[in-house]
Amino acid sequence: MANETPHPEEPELPPKANEPPSSKQTSADNSKDKPPEPATPTVPEVPSLPTSPPQPFQFEGSAGEYFGIWLVNLLLSVITLGIYSAWAKVRRLRFFLGYTTIGGHRFEYHANPMAILKGRLVAVGVLIILNVISWLAPILGGLTTLALLLLLPWVANRSLRFNARMTSFRNVHFDFQGSYGKGFVAFLIFPFLAMISLGLLAPFATRYSARYLASSYHYGTSELETDPPLAALYRGLFIAFGIMVLTMLVLIGLLVSVTMGLEMLTVGMIEEAPQDWVLLLQFLPGVVVIVFYLGLFCYRAIARNVVFGDLKLAKVHSFKSRLSGIRLAWILISNTLLTVLTLGLLQPWGAVRRWRYEMETLTLIPGGPLDEFIGQVQPSSEVISSEYADLQDMDFGL
Repeated sequence: MANETPHPEEPELPPKANEPPSSKQTSADNSKDKPPEPATPTVPEVPSLPTSPPQPFQFEGSAGEYFGIWLVNLLLSVITLGIYSAWAKVRRLRFFLGYTTIGGHRFEYHANPMAILKGRLVAVGVLIILNVISWLAPILGGLTTLALLLLLPWVANRSLRFNARMTSFRNVHFDFQGSYGKGFVAFLIFPFLAMISLGLLAPFATRYSARYLASSYHYGTSELETDPPLAALYRGLFIAFGIMVLTMLVLIGLLVSVTMGLEMLTVGMIEEAPQDWVLLLQFLPGVVVIVFYLGLFCYRAIARNVVFGDLKLAKVHSFKSRLSGIRLAWILISNTLLTVLTLGLLQPWGAVRRWRYEMETLTLIPGGPLDEFIGQVQPSSEVISSEYADLQDMDFGL
C-alpha cells in the first residue's frame, strides 16, 4: 500500500489592501481595546425589623368575685341615697380594667371617687336648675331642652377625658383631647341624620365618630388614627338588614303557625277564633323589638371589626377585632332575660360574660418590638400638669 505524503500547511496570507479583516480579528482587537466591565455591586440585605407576636386581649376576672363587688356597691348606694355610687364606679372599673391584660400586663384605673362625686353633684345641680326654670316658666321648657342638648358634647368630652386620663397601661396614661365642635357633630348631628334617614346614613355617622374618637385619644404622646372604609360599613349595614328581615319572617311564620294551630283546635267555636289572632298581634311588638336589637347588635359588631381593623397606634401598631354580631346579640338578649327572671341577681354574671367576650375578640398586632415602643412612649404633659382637680378633671357622666 503506497504511503500518502502529507500536504504542507499553507501559510496564512496577510489580508489584501481592499479586503476587510476577518471577524475573529475584529473581535480580538475589540476585546483588547475595550476596558473590562465593572463588577455588579451586590446590595446587602437589610435585616427585617423584629416584631412581637400578636397580643390578644384577655380577661381574667370571675363572675363570683364581681358579684361580691356588685352586691356591696348596690347596698351602700341605696343606704347612702346614691352618694356611694361614685365609689361603686371606681371599684367596678378597677375590677374590669384590672383583670384585662395584654401580654400579661394589666390596665389600671386611678380615679379619685371624690372627683366623680363632685362632677355628679354639679351635673345634678344643673338638671335641678333647668327643671325649676321649666316649672316656673313653661314657655322656657324648650329652651332648657335646647340647653341640655348644647351641653351634651361638652359633658361627653369631659367624661371621656376624665376616664382616659385615669386609665393607664404599663405606667403610661391615656389622654383624650376632643373639641366641642367636632364632638357636637359626632354626638348630635350625625346621630340625628342617621335616625331621620332610617339608618341609611348610619355608616357616615360611624365613620365620623370613629375618626373623631380615635384622633382624640392618645397613649402618652402616641396618637391613634382610623379611617374605616364606607363600603365595608355599608356592607355591614346590609348584612344586618338582611338578618333582620330573615328573623322577622321566621318569627312571624312561627306565630302564624301557632295561631292557625290554635284556630284548628277551636273549630266550631267562632267566638274563640278572633282571640287567637288578637294574641298574635299582642306578640308582634315583642318580635319587632327583638328583631330591631338583633340588627342593631349585628351592625355594631361589624362596625367595630371594621373600625378596629383600620386602627393604628403611632402609625405602626394595628388591631384586629373578631366580634360576631349574632353571638353578641345572643349574649345581650339572654343576659337581659336572665336578669329579669332572677330579679337582677344574674346581672353581674351577664356583665362579666359580655366584657370577656368583647375583650377576648380583640388583638393587638405590633408592628415592631412592643417593649421597646412602650419604653420610648412619653407621658402627656397635659395629664401631668392637670393636678387632677377642679372642673378640669371631673367626671360628669351619670
